[in-house]
Amino acid sequence: MLLGLLFAIAAAVAVGLLLSRVPGYVLIAYGTTRVEFTLFVFVLIYLMVLVLGGGLWALWRRLLGIPGALGRHRRRRSEERAARSLTTGLVALAEGRLAIAERALEQAASGGLKLPALLAAARAADSAGARDRRDAYLRRADKEVPRAGPAVLLTQARLELDRGDCERALATLQRLRGERTAHPMVLRQLARVYVSLGEHGNLLKLLDDLLRFKALPEADVARLAATALAGALADPASEPDILWRQLPRALRSRSDLRRVLAGAYTERGEPRRALALLERNLGAGFSPEDARAVASLQELSPETRLKLLNEWRKKYGDKPELLREAGRVALELGLWGQARSFFEGAGSAGDSPELAGLLGRLAEHEGRRDEALAAYRAGLKQLLDAPGHGD
Repeated sequence: MLLGLLFAIAAAVAVGLLLSRVPGYVLIAYGTTRVEFTLFVFVLIYLMVLVLGGGLWALWRRLLGIPGALGRHRRRRSEERAARSLTTGLVALAEGRLAIAERALEQAASGGLKLPALLAAARAADSAGARDRRDAYLRRADKEVPRAGPAVLLTQARLELDRGDCERALATLQRLRGERTAHPMVLRQLARVYVSLGEHGNLLKLLDDLLRFKALPEADVARLAATALAGALADPASEPDILWRQLPRALRSRSDLRRVLAGAYTERGEPRRALALLERNLGAGFSPEDARAVASLQELSPETRLKLLNEWRKKYGDKPELLREAGRVALELGLWGQARSFFEGAGSAGDSPELAGLLGRLAEHEGRRDEALAAYRAGLKQLLDAPGHGD
C-alpha cells in the first residue's frame, strides 16, 4: 500500500511539472454560464471525483452486504440447530425413545437436513405403530425434497417388509425396479421379499442381476440360489434340468448347488444322475456333505456305496467323516467288524451325537448292552449341552 501511495505522489508531481510547462485550460459552458479551469486544476478535480465516487460505491456495497451476511449467519445457525436435532433424534431412535426421536427429527426437518430427518422420522413413527404419521413423513419428503423419490420408496419398502407386509413391499419394489433396474438396494430387498413369500421362481430369475450389479457378495447369492433351487425343485411338476439352466453360469460349478440338484434326482428315482453329480464334487475335492449324500443314496446297493467310499478313502485318506459314513454303510450290511474298525478310526462317542448313536447301534447288534447305553447317554448329553438347546 505504501508503495502505491509513493507511486501516486510521484505521478502527481510529474503531471504537475508537465502541466506547469503547458498550462492549457478547460472551458465548461452551459447556457450563459461559463466556467474555466486550468488543465491542472481540472485533472485534480477529476481525480478527486473518481476517488470519492469509488469510496462511496464501496461503502454502499458494504452496507448492502450486511443483510446478506446476516442471512448467511442465520442459515448457518439454523443448519447447526438442525444437525443437533438430527443427532438427538437418531440417538433417541437407536435407544427406543420414539416420542423424543420423532419430535427432534421433526425439528431437524425444518432445517437443511430435511430428507434424512424425514426418513428417520418415518422410521420412528413406524416403530411406534403410527403408520399414518409414517406415510405423512414419506409423502412430505417426496414432495419437498427434489429427486427424493427412490430414497422414499426404498424406505417405505423396507419398513413394510420389517412389518411383514410383503405384498405391499413387493409392489413398491417392483415400481422402483421399473424406474431403476440396476439399483443394488432394490435388488437386495426384492430378494428378501421373494424369500419371505416363497416365490422361488422369481428369485431364480433375480440371481443374474444380483451378480451383474454386485448387489450382494457371490457367496450370499449362492445361498439364495440354493434356497431358490431347493424351493423350486420341491414342486413335483418341476423339471430339474430346466431349473438348473436358469442358474447363472458362474454358480453352476458350486458343489453345494450340485448337491441340491442331486437330492432332486434322488427324490425322482434317478440315483445314477445324483451319483454323477456327487462324484464330480468329490473329484474336485473332499466334502463331508458329499460323502454323507453318497452314503445316504438308498437307491444304490450298500455294496456299491461302500466301494465308492473306500475309493475316496484311498484318495483323501482316512478322514473321520469318510470313516463314519463307511461305518454307517457297513452297519447296514451287517459287517459288524468292519463297522467297528471304521467307527474307532472316526473317533469316540464323545466326539459327536451322531457318532455316539452309531456306536450305540453297533454295540446293540453285538449284544453289548452296557456299552450301547453308555454311547446313547454320551450322545444325549452332547445334545442337551449344545448351545441354543434351551432356546
